[in-house]
Amino acid sequence: MNLKKDKNTRILTLITVTIIVLILFFTGYSLGKGFTSTKINAKTQIAKPILVVENNPSIDITALKNTGNYDFKIKNYNEKEEINQIMLKYYIEIISKYNETITFKIYKDGKEIPLENNKTQEILLANNTKEEQNYKLEINYDKNKSNLKEDIIQDVQIKIHSEQIKA
Repeated sequence: MNLKKDKNTRILTLITVTIIVLILFFTGYSLGKGFTSTKINAKTQIAKPILVVENNPSIDITALKNTGNYDFKIKNYNEKEEINQIMLKYYIEIISKYNETITFKIYKDGKEIPLENNKTQEILLANNTKEEQNYKLEINYDKNKSNLKEDIIQDVQIKIHSEQIKA
């Protein structure tokens, strides 16, 4: 009896599956997976940042001649007349070992720029048009503030830290 029941269940399952397949076949539905491929060709160039710093020869500051002015320019074009293609922001950092005896003031086009920890705020440099920014660094040496008996011999460095502005 059990064998007959299993045979009937199998036949019924086979008939049901066959009917479902025939229904799907005649109704026009199809099962499948699609794949699409798109090819994109682009010709790009990396933007060439141009930041040129022009400066004067070095200056000497002594206990007798305790003040000096150092002029420099920051430009967004070079000697080949290539102009910067991207906007840049930069800041100027003045590096010195003896901060208690040497003080700095920096001027842009005659106006004093505030320094914080010997760094300026960020300054913008335009793109696609020639721009030249003129700076004067005023250095003052006060030997009386020093605990050293001899004069100090030191180089003062001016560093320009620049970064591209996202378009």
